[in-house]
Amino acid sequence: MEEKEKIKILQDLIQINSVNGNGLEVAEYLHKLFAKSNLESKVDEFGDRRANLVLDVGQSEKVLGLTGHMDTVALGNEDKWSYPPLEAKIDGDRLYGRGAADMKSGLAALAIAIIELSDLGKIPGHIRFIATAGEEYGTPGANRLRDLGVAKDLDALVVGEATNGDIIYAHSGSFNYRIVSHGKSVHSSTPELGNNAL
Repeated sequence: MEEKEKIKILQDLIQINSVNGNGLEVAEYLHKLFAKSNLESKVDEFGDRRANLVLDVGQSEKVLGLTGHMDTVALGNEDKWSYPPLEAKIDGDRLYGRGAADMKSGLAALAIAIIELSDLGKIPGHIRFIATAGEEYGTPGANRLRDLGVAKDLDALVVGEATNGDIIYAHSGSFNYRIVSHGKSVHSSTPELGNNAL
């Protein structure tokens, strides 16, 4: 694939407004892109304009997953952008647009890698490409794929998220929760008059 074609794929992806809830158009674009190389992906549409996309290529006992998300954060105040956020403007050696770093460039790179390996007949084993919906807002796409068991047989997973070129082999997560506790506070010298909230 020529470099211009690769850049065009990234520009096409950035020009699709995939702010929360608009991932279907990205999934359909990737589906058509893979089909041009005779790769059969599956678009799993769910909810309002949401979809995941899964592509399996090659064969082996071990399965390598390549994944990225299709949604972006909101465009924000467009007056503060140097270039329109959905234009995918190239200025010098940089491309500007919503999702250029997080994470349509990673998504494009993973898709292009699979296409090039397939076109050359060099798929090194079983690779599963997984593009998810809603990573920026609650991960409904990843949750759905988990429930469907899509990643259950993966031996390793490469996430195409931007990392400044660093290889990250693990990542801490977070778990947010709220605890409401009811009781009656009293002075510590008379605990029998209160009701301990814990």
